[in-house]
Amino acid sequence: MNRKYLVDTTTREYLCVALKKGLNWVDNNQKHLPTFINSRPNKDHANFELLSGEFKDNSFFEKWIRNGTNFLLR
Repeated sequence: MNRKYLVDTTTREYLCVALKKGLNWVDNNQKHLPTFINSRPNKDHANFELLSGEFKDNSFFEKWIRNGTNFLLR
């Protein structure tokens, strides 16, 4: 399954924001999105950015989940 994630590369925390079902994207965890954004420790820095992208489960696991923390499950 493909998913869209936001990842804070500083803290390595991530949040899944959409799931692909068939040909369509379905929003996921939207009620947690403002809390995730506001809880970033360096959000006020001029060069702050979150990594975003569409990943297949296996590739995302290898790059981020193995070494990161799901924002909702910390």
